[in-house]
Amino acid sequence: MKTLVLALGLAVCAAIPASASDYAFRLHNRADGYTINGFYTYQNGQWSDNWLSGRIRPGEAVDMDWFSNEGDCVVPFRVSWDNYGADDFKIDWCKGVDNIYMKDKGFSWD
Repeated sequence: MKTLVLALGLAVCAAIPASASDYAFRLHNRADGYTINGFYTYQNGQWSDNWLSGRIRPGEAVDMDWFSNEGDCVVPFRVSWDNYGADDFKIDWCKGVDNIYMKDKGFSWD
């Protein structure tokens, strides 16, 4: 994506605004006992700053939005966890990603 601008609805139950873009999604922490402390995207040969301003505990979720639907469809992302480290993933954002579910091993999306 040419420019990634991401706004977080830090309230766990916040709804995605009506003006959201095609790349709006909800990040869910479905891992047992692990708290997400970072979400990063890879662009122009480097990892972004952390998009999260807080932590996502097990069972919680936050709304995220690029506020754009331009650029590459497949953008790698990295999720980091308290007391664990980080894992890197890829997803095709052009396929209509509404939710990303981070699990004990890997992730799923719909």
